[in-house]
Amino acid sequence: MAETIEIIIGKDGKSKVHVKGVKGKECVDLTADLEKSLGDVTERKKTSEFSAPAVNRGNRLKQGGG
Repeated sequence: MAETIEIIIGKDGKSKVHVKGVKGKECVDLTADLEKSLGDVTERKKTSEFSAPAVNRGNRLKQGGG
């Protein structure tokens, strides 16, 4: 499964962030800066992927070449 972050902003202005394809606590780390930008986290629902062992992927960000 591909790693994806889905952001939904409702008509009421509340936002939801869904992380798919990331196992373990890494999903929370991955969205930390995004959550700060969106405001206070009022609820967090953990999926079965959260309980799965995390996969060490090293540096996941691709560096652009010049």
